[in-house]
Amino acid sequence: MKAIIIMSLLLQCAVAFAVGKSISIDVNLSPAGSFQINSKRIKGKALLHGAKFSAANIKIPIKSLKTGIDLRDGHLQKKLGIASDKKAVLLLIKATGENGKGNALFKVLGKEQTAPFTYKRISEKMVSATFNLSLKKFGIKGINYMGVGVEDIVSVKILCPLKIAKK
Repeated sequence: MKAIIIMSLLLQCAVAFAVGKSISIDVNLSPAGSFQINSKRIKGKALLHGAKFSAANIKIPIKSLKTGIDLRDGHLQKKLGIASDKKAVLLLIKATGENGKGNALFKVLGKEQTAPFTYKRISEKMVSATFNLSLKKFGIKGINYMGVGVEDIVSVKILCPLKIAKK
């Protein structure tokens, strides 16, 4: 029994140290299927001041988004404006919250969208936030290949560096 408890604690410690900044976006397909978009290039930090959470100007470069298939990566990056702006980003303009919940304002392709989110401090220097976004609200629609289309709502999870405010 002691061995199981020790192994469990070691595994939890290893996970805490292995976690780095990242974003993963779950995309559901219709009529069936899904894929994930990932990036480890997050520019910016979140701030925790007591129970209050805030973040602003968090950027993820479009060119860093990967799906695991080069052709799909190219289509994704084109849909997100890389052809007209080589430095295009997914932008979290502002997020505020308290006690694990909040609201955020995002900007993609020049269009803004607000979304509720949940967050959790996962280590001294990292926070995890999850939220759902509508592709249509950013003007992204009509994604279809051979009868398989992308659903409107995507689920996003971001692991972001965290700074603790001094009291």
